[in-house]
Amino acid sequence: MAVMAPREAWTDERLDDLKEHMDEGFREVRSELREVKTELKAELKSTRTELKGEIGELRAELKSEVGEIRNSIEKLSERFDRLNYTLIAALLGLLATHYLG
Repeated sequence: MAVMAPREAWTDERLDDLKEHMDEGFREVRSELREVKTELKAELKSTRTELKGEIGELRAELKSEVGEIRNSIEKLSERFDRLNYTLIAALLGLLATHYLG
């Protein structure tokens, strides 16, 4: 069996074939990169839309919760005010009965 020696000389035709083969490979890679880029853009847009929706929902929920907390604090404040008035009235009643009674 004869062993073929590698070609020592590259002809213009072989170099042109190699160039075409490489150019075709680069075109395929560019095409695949464009597809990936398009898919990523679509996925990012979808994710951004989802996140905006979720953030909006969370914002509304948080606003509602803060409103409820404020109402609770206002009610608690009113109760403390009534307690203070009751204590003042009781103290005045004790003083009045002690000194007038």
